[in-house]
Amino acid sequence: MGRMSKGERRQMMTRVPPLAGDLIKREVQALGCHYSDYIAYVMCQHAGVPMNLPVGEVDQHPEPREAPGNRVEFNSRVPVAAASVVTDEADRMGVSIADYVGKVLCDRLEVPFEPRIKKKALKAWAKAAEAGEQMRMTG
Repeated sequence: MGRMSKGERRQMMTRVPPLAGDLIKREVQALGCHYSDYIAYVMCQHAGVPMNLPVGEVDQHPEPREAPGNRVEFNSRVPVAAASVVTDEADRMGVSIADYVGKVLCDRLEVPFEPRIKKKALKAWAKAAEAGEQMRMTG
């Protein structure tokens, strides 16, 4: 008999500073869970979506992958309800989902991290500001 389904999930990736990567590794080792499950749990807590704390499934953890920009990369499968909240908040802030997930993790671990605003968001905000000024002048 196989493992019970964890429900519908959405793939999410993040890249965090090495200090955050080390702290995540310590957390998952202490809990005995997969990186993916730990990140999913943190995203669920952030989004207000119920998820049990993952514990006791794993006793060996691979090293996280190194990523460009002196970062460490993690992949996770986040429950759809939490992933939808994360996606909406990332869009509202004008940042990538990966940077938003990184920010949530780093805030939890008290590691400084500032997500990069997407160029597309900066252009859209500038355009909206221009339209707002024009509307005030003609209104």
